[in-house]
Amino acid sequence: MSHELLARTFDQWSRDGRGASMEQEHGDVVGQVLAQMGVRAGEQILDLGCGNGWATRRLAKLAAGVQALGLDIAPEMIAEAERLHSLTIRARYAVGAFERIDAPEGKFSRVFSMEALYYAVDLDAALREILRVLKPGGTADIVLDYFTDNSCTSCWASRTGVPMHFLSTAQWCAAFERAGFTPVIARRVVDSRGPGDPAQFQPSACYPDWATWKSVREAGSLWIRATKPKPI
Repeated sequence: MSHELLARTFDQWSRDGRGASMEQEHGDVVGQVLAQMGVRAGEQILDLGCGNGWATRRLAKLAAGVQALGLDIAPEMIAEAERLHSLTIRARYAVGAFERIDAPEGKFSRVFSMEALYYAVDLDAALREILRVLKPGGTADIVLDYFTDNSCTSCWASRTGVPMHFLSTAQWCAAFERAGFTPVIARRVVDSRGPGDPAQFQPSACYPDWATWKSVREAGSLWIRATKPKPI
């Protein structure tokens, strides 16, 4: 896996319009997570793997004065985010890698990521970098559909041609703990819309048939909340 491969792949996804489809597919789960995060006025939030910035913009609307930064490895995704930006919110977007975040230590109150962290070229380095840019007591809220406990996602790396970290819930929690986070809490979030209408289902590389789509949706997303400990 390389940053260059990721940038080429997600630039192509941007040209194919896949950035826009992410909000439709994941918007309900993200809404549930955001509603439970308890974001306060004036917080600064980092959105890792922001794509076209749809979740970044939602984060920026959670409370008065919230500032949100969307970071993505793909320049064309960031260009799309800039085109979709609203001047009524405090959000901005930047090209960058998870392992090298251009921000000082303790910059952010929160780090959020939806369906992106498993693309990290060096996962342990990315988690250490997330820890670095968080304030003491700050939280990382990471949401993933690709994990071993959701077995029907196992084909995603081979079907997309992008190497990905396929870990269990326990392995994800252990990785955050190795990086220095504590406590680390994992839970499932199930889309309240259910799998939808089978008659409207359209097969894709990751969802070749209705049974696969239904199984993934019913298994739910993995939400990891990891806290940067405060000094004793």
